[in-house]
Amino acid sequence: YPDSDLALWAAGATFFGIIGVVPIVLVSLRLAAALVGADVLTEGVAAAVAGIPQGHGTPVALRTLTATALHMSPLQTAIVLFPASLYGEGLRRAFLQLSPASPNKFTGWSGRLALLPIVAVAPVLVLALLAAGPVVSPLYIAGGSKLVLGVVIAFHVTFVLLWIALLLLYRLVGAGRVGTRALVLGSFAAGSVIAGFLQGFLLFLAIPVDWSLPFGGLPVFGAVA
Repeated sequence: YPDSDLALWAAGATFFGIIGVVPIVLVSLRLAAALVGADVLTEGVAAAVAGIPQGHGTPVALRTLTATALHMSPLQTAIVLFPASLYGEGLRRAFLQLSPASPNKFTGWSGRLALLPIVAVAPVLVLALLAAGPVVSPLYIAGGSKLVLGVVIAFHVTFVLLWIALLLLYRLVGAGRVGTRALVLGSFAAGSVIAGFLQGFLLFLAIPVDWSLPFGGLPVFGAVA
């Protein structure tokens, strides 16, 4: 049975995520700038970037994403929404494998359209995350017990924001109607796991390992993997 191979459908959702994640970030940053202004957004990103590990080109990538988003025209923003919405299709198809419902010819489009309200809320979540940057970044840089405090604060901020995002995701993109208790508990558990993973990923970025070594010295492929 295809629906018995959870890892297979998780990999499929990840594939759609790889296509959609950069466009989603670009649109979110562009809309966030429309809410608070380009200068405020740039300062917020700079404050957040200052506290993360500086290796592996991560700060450069975040600054490039921000600069690109700020210079997108309304037409470009609308075009970028198309690949961004593909993540909704991938998640919808993956969720259907765990549901009594079956895919149909509208599955892809229903997943894409269902993701758009979440993309509309994403700028507010991004701004809330950036608002914690001036508090958390100095703690990360200070090290020691202050670093521990910074990790605790960052975990709880990202956890709450992810909980909200996942509530919407499971409710709007997920197949069928999920019960309220399952919806709240499921998004709570998934949000806490992902928030913890993100803190672990920051630790991974701080390890001086050359990601390109397993890929013949090609840094782009190593970084993407």
